Amino acid sequence: MMTRKRIAGLLAVACLAGCVRTEQQAQVGAGDPCAVMSRPDATPVSTNVVLVDRSGSTLAKDPAAFVPDWAASLRAVLPVRDGEQYLIAPFAGGNYLSFPDEPLVAPPIRGTSRKQAPLKAAVRDCLKLRVTGAVLKSGIPKGTDILGALHAAGRQLAGLPPGSAKHIFVATDGYASTGCAEIKMGRRLSGSDITRIADGCAGELPTSVSGIPITMVGIGTASSKMRAVLPDAVTSLARLWDTLCRRMTTKCTVVSGAPTDDASATAG
Repeated sequence: MMTRKRIAGLLAVACLAGCVRTEQQAQVGAGDPCAVMSRPDATPVSTNVVLVDRSGSTLAKDPAAFVPDWAASLRAVLPVRDGEQYLIAPFAGGNYLSFPDEPLVAPPIRGTSRKQAPLKAAVRDCLKLRVTGAVLKSGIPKGTDILGALHAAGRQLAGLPPGSAKHIFVATDGYASTGCAEIKMGRRLSGSDITRIADGCAGELPTSVSGIPITMVGIGTASSKMRAVLPDAVTSLARLWDTLCRRMTTKCTVVSGAPTDDASATAG
């Protein structure tokens, strides 16, 4: 027979577990998926800078057109773990890059996979919301400066304590309109073209990202208002960015292609 003290202890543990689940469920079901995120002053286990290409080649005002779905592209690669920090920033031409006032930090995600599932789903929904907000941000200049955005991201991460885990994710069609990496959309690049461009970019490659892993997604996927890009041109563009990226840092992943969505969300 259990003593009253034993019963009281078991009830307290059950209540504590239930209260935690209730609080998490209330946060997840509150309507704002970002409500589950931790305070900005929480100590992150890793910092992820997420750069979102907001240039004209990725946008279309015609609702019947399609545009790259950056939220879907990033969903496939962004880590969702306890204490991950995210800084989501749109970029375009003229060294334009807009970092948020406060980063997002994933909440404690522990316990069984069943308990983790609603929190992970809420974090992904929050990231989708913020990426979409970056796409919709107004007052952004024309053009695309991918190398400039990477340099700014590297400088942002330079302020972290030594040894801090960090990663840069870039959602872009890969068509830079300024600098050494500018190429004509739809052009197929030969191996010698790629080497020539990479050698010409030697003095412009950002040293601030050295040692920081970079993942680029969406290479070759522009909005349908742009001229269709043939598969071999997309492949060669991905090879160019893989070459440039590997000359910038030690670990680089380049993914060509991206899901597309209707342009009604970006009309206006």
